[in-house]
Amino acid sequence: MKSRKSNPNKTIEVDGIRFETLVPEREMIIPTKDGDQTPVQFGIRVTNCTEIPYRFKLSSLMPELQDTKGTVIERSYARNATKGLQEEDFLWAMPNESLTFFVEGELYCYQGKFGLRGYESSGGVWTFRSLNPSRYQVRFTYENQEAVRKIPYGKTVEGLWVGKAYTPWEEFRLVY
Repeated sequence: MKSRKSNPNKTIEVDGIRFETLVPEREMIIPTKDGDQTPVQFGIRVTNCTEIPYRFKLSSLMPELQDTKGTVIERSYARNATKGLQEEDFLWAMPNESLTFFVEGELYCYQGKFGLRGYESSGGVWTFRSLNPSRYQVRFTYENQEAVRKIPYGKTVEGLWVGKAYTPWEEFRLVY
């Protein structure tokens, strides 16, 4: 069984890799006019607490949201293009080194309703629709099932960390 530990610093550790959810702005202003947008960021920090260097693919992470009752908000996803993975998409974390990655998104207003959307690196778009002014929580799921990954042109990427981790939920508020 994989070791999973939590600590008071709001991190989770799985097999010597520490995961943390980052929310730089805890209060985000909802746009009220059609076409208006408010930029938002959510992030993940991965710290390699082992003696072995590992690679991580962070660029395609998508946030998960839940409301104050703990109900997970449905996320829609569409792909309008496809970008193949390259070796530089797999970042090295040396022993005792951290990687930080931010997902860029935006709150938007359309026909009097608002939502949250963003883009992931392979050409996909994720959206949370019909949000309301309230408190929410965000987290990420990092999962990789293979230590070696094939990429285009017959190349392979080795040294990938294998496992699954859910970052801790972190709170933020949407306000007018």
